Amino acid sequence: MLSLLDKIPVASTLQKLIGVVVIIVATFVAMFIVRIILNGVIKKITSKTKTDLDDKLVESIQKQIYFLIYLSGLTLLFDYLQKIFVSKIGIEVFRFFDSIFFAAAVILIAIVLVKVFSTIFRWYAVTIASKTETKVDDEFLPLLDRTTKVIIYVLSTLIILDHFHVDIKGLITVLGVGSLAVALAAQDTIANMIGGFVIMIDRPFRNGDWVRLSDGNTCRVYQIGVRSTKFLTFENTLIIVPNSELVKTTVHNITYPYPEIRVKIDVGVSYDADIEQVKNVMLEEADKHPKVLKEPQPFFRFLEFGESSLNVSMFCRVADLRDLYLTGSELRERILDRFREEGIEIPFPQRVIKLVNDNNQIKDN
Repeated sequence: MLSLLDKIPVASTLQKLIGVVVIIVATFVAMFIVRIILNGVIKKITSKTKTDLDDKLVESIQKQIYFLIYLSGLTLLFDYLQKIFVSKIGIEVFRFFDSIFFAAAVILIAIVLVKVFSTIFRWYAVTIASKTETKVDDEFLPLLDRTTKVIIYVLSTLIILDHFHVDIKGLITVLGVGSLAVALAAQDTIANMIGGFVIMIDRPFRNGDWVRLSDGNTCRVYQIGVRSTKFLTFENTLIIVPNSELVKTTVHNITYPYPEIRVKIDVGVSYDADIEQVKNVMLEEADKHPKVLKEPQPFFRFLEFGESSLNVSMFCRVADLRDLYLTGSELRERILDRFREEGIEIPFPQRVIKLVNDNNQIKDN
């Protein structure tokens, strides 16, 4: 640039002033061109896409791009002034300003990256996470957002310190040891967070599903969190299980993929009873009950010859687990009333006892 200015047939001072004006004008022209590109071309392209993520990204970093252009122009101006005034002012002053401009550029780039990631996370939370049935991603995204910000700002700080010739090796070592100490101290929390992420990806159960835990409790999934999952029992109490334990145990999902649940009615009838009659009575009562599903149809099974009764079962299905116990109770009541009407006996347990006296005489009772 100095060689081009030397060819201008004017005084040396005026040449330097022209160089300053050219840099300032070029900066504003660059700003004008970038503004046209962002507000005109880029926004027209993003407005035609199916997602609004690109629109939000452009809007979030637009101001920082303008600042970067101004900073680039200011840096170029000081570099030019350094070349023409270095002998009069001193190189240390310009080096100081160069370092300041470098730090400002690093900070601006860090802010741009933070805004890009934050915009992506917020878009995902509003567009996708809000429509999922689990709350893990809703809780995990803010944590991921904060972690990303910390990493970006720490890296930018290290870059600036290195530019100012500050020995960062010791600082990196301290940060590494500190991170290891924190990881060891919070290993349970980290394990629970990883477990929550696994549950979110694998989705063995969802909010509202009825499950049977490894301890035998039947409960409904109330909330899937980052650290733990909450289950609501029939007694209206919460069971809170850490996610790290939950991913290592067997969980029976009762209502997924099919919400229908089986009702089983066991009964023992007298050996004198007509099994066909017993079958008809039980199936008729199941067919008449409003909560019993027609498909699949209820069915009857003759199980075994018991010690004092013929043991049979009737199976049917209801649409929801919450109807299981009430429907089973009502069916047993109706079947009992019908057995009494039909003369079908439900026998008591019977035992034959033989008594032996001292004269070896046996009495049968």
